Amino acid sequence: MFRKFTTILHQAVEALAPTLPLQEDFIFHWKAITNYFLEKKDDRQAIEHTNLPSHMEQMLDILVQEETGSESGSTGPCMEYLLQHKLLETLCTLGRSDCPPGMKQEVLSFCSKLLSRIHQPLLPHVNVHRAIKRLIRVCGETQAAPTENEEIHFLCTVCAKLKDDPYLVNFFIESSKNAIQEKSQANSNNTQKKPGFSLVNSLLCLLHSADSRVSVKACEGLLLCASLPEESAASCMVEHTSFCKDITHHMCSLYSHLPKSMDPVDIESVEAKWGLDRIAECEDALAFAGKRPLISFLSWLDYCDQLINVAHPDVAAALSLQIRRGFLEAVVEPALLQTSEPCAITVTTHLNKCLRLVTSKPLSKEFILFVVGEERSPEKPGENSYPLRQKLIDRCNHLSEEMSNATLKLFDTLLQKPHEHVIHNLVLRNLLGRGYHAKSIAEHGEQIIQNGPSTQEEALVTDDREEIVTPASTPPTSPLSSPPSSPTRPEVHRIVNSFLSLVPEEAKSSYEMADSGYDTYLRDAHTQFVDVSSVCSPWEWPLSPVEDPAFHTEEFYEGAFLRMLFEKLGGMLNQSYDTNLQVTSIIAKLALLPHANLHEYLLYPELPLKQGCTSLYTVFKKVSSDLEARFQGVPDFNRKLVSVRKQLTGVLAEQRSIEDSSMLQGVIVLEEFCKELAAIAFVKHHDIML
Repeated sequence: MFRKFTTILHQAVEALAPTLPLQEDFIFHWKAITNYFLEKKDDRQAIEHTNLPSHMEQMLDILVQEETGSESGSTGPCMEYLLQHKLLETLCTLGRSDCPPGMKQEVLSFCSKLLSRIHQPLLPHVNVHRAIKRLIRVCGETQAAPTENEEIHFLCTVCAKLKDDPYLVNFFIESSKNAIQEKSQANSNNTQKKPGFSLVNSLLCLLHSADSRVSVKACEGLLLCASLPEESAASCMVEHTSFCKDITHHMCSLYSHLPKSMDPVDIESVEAKWGLDRIAECEDALAFAGKRPLISFLSWLDYCDQLINVAHPDVAAALSLQIRRGFLEAVVEPALLQTSEPCAITVTTHLNKCLRLVTSKPLSKEFILFVVGEERSPEKPGENSYPLRQKLIDRCNHLSEEMSNATLKLFDTLLQKPHEHVIHNLVLRNLLGRGYHAKSIAEHGEQIIQNGPSTQEEALVTDDREEIVTPASTPPTSPLSSPPSSPTRPEVHRIVNSFLSLVPEEAKSSYEMADSGYDTYLRDAHTQFVDVSSVCSPWEWPLSPVEDPAFHTEEFYEGAFLRMLFEKLGGMLNQSYDTNLQVTSIIAKLALLPHANLHEYLLYPELPLKQGCTSLYTVFKKVSSDLEARFQGVPDFNRKLVSVRKQLTGVLAEQRSIEDSSMLQGVIVLEEFCKELAAIAFVKHHDIML
């Protein structure tokens, strides 16, 4: 009340008094501020009961008015006075003492407004950036301080200025050289000061504020600092601040608040974005135990992912590595390897959720290396060079279906990541030596390969000499497409028919549906293959099957991952519907990959194999033989099979219990998967779509 009265009185006096030149008026207000401190008697009087805020506001208005009326780029007399007489340094000293109470808030507000309202560059002036740097160190000194809002607004204003002119950040990095100069100017000794980045340190202090608005603003400020292109800023941020450790520690803290056991369906249903991690009241009724801490954790992970996406490469790499070491290896891995089945399933689902959320390349890479390891040389049977990877693969065959499916989903998500190391580590490193190929059986085909075929289809030779002429108007769009009228490419329809004929006619039920042919999968296969080829094109995979001596092994071993998939595929008549869908989804993703060795190993039924070697097609043949032996012993097999298909497709609303339903569902999945693989083989050979 008193402050409002004095402001009105001051304005009335100014209205009656003759108008002074701007510089004299500016000096008058400054003298009024300094005289107050020279004549003050009561230190406990709050700043609201003084004229200090009004004088500071008038000074700011004069500076803005002066800049508006002067030529662009010129410095007026008032600004010259502020710079020459080090007014900001004096104000910063007064603000640091916070005397009278509230002075710190007013100084922070004054500096924020000065930097944002004045358009001419102020920070390059030594008497400005030195004062601003001193004021930055004051911010965040006290937890839950009443000045937090002003502090974070001031820090974010400085960050915005640095974003506009990144080179200015060098004024705010406390290098040893700068520290010596400052000490000398202060008539102190020349003891070298430890390098630092006070702007980042202050933001890190405010990051843990109980006020969520202050915390979010601090995150924004850190994001701006991390994205600065200056090498010196990135180096200082990584090496001389606790930025990476604090960010990772906060992630670990949030994760520690999650329940040890959660329903995987609940985890997968949660969507979280940084800054939007508040649950609405209407959602509270639907909340499950642990939903709030899970949203907080995922929101923080999303923030880290966004920060790494825009950060300087050095900052992004350092933070990603710290998250891998401090969170994944120190917290997630022990939880993942624990003996408690419900807890292990929960952690596996958490990891899968994190993998789906992360999009930045550096952080994705560290997550991938954490799951599969860094090994790139061929595997050997019984070898366990990276225990976590082997443990996860073994869990895909776990007695618990829930554990098995959770781990399969994790690998499914991994294969969707646009990272070459995933494919190489899990599959390709065991196929590049081409040890599965029986050269003596396919001598003629091998001769063509050695002569240097231009595409994979030329390398996959059969005795069939028919030509498949690709329309000249359709340009090839993939590394696996062949030139028109290639005399040595295999008959694609024979490959398609090989897959379509795997399921005995008596065990087929798709004729009951309107779309029963494999052509219903062609459009999706084409779209997926174009997308996958675009992702894989930078990896420069070979156009035809290769035998890389570096990957040669005495005995062919398809690797733990492919062997596990073949085992799961071989038991699809005894597995649940969900498990079969997950297994076929992973194999389909592998079949779509445009690598010549992987293509022939998975999609060429007539591939000559060495004795004892297994391929995808040979596994299918065993399943087909098993099916022929089993379906004849099931009474009323065809009627039951059609009923199950109608239930799965929703045509039959009534979900009746049918005997042998698990096997019948496996038969349906087998039939549909054969059609999907036939469509993929057709698309990869022709690479055209009408």
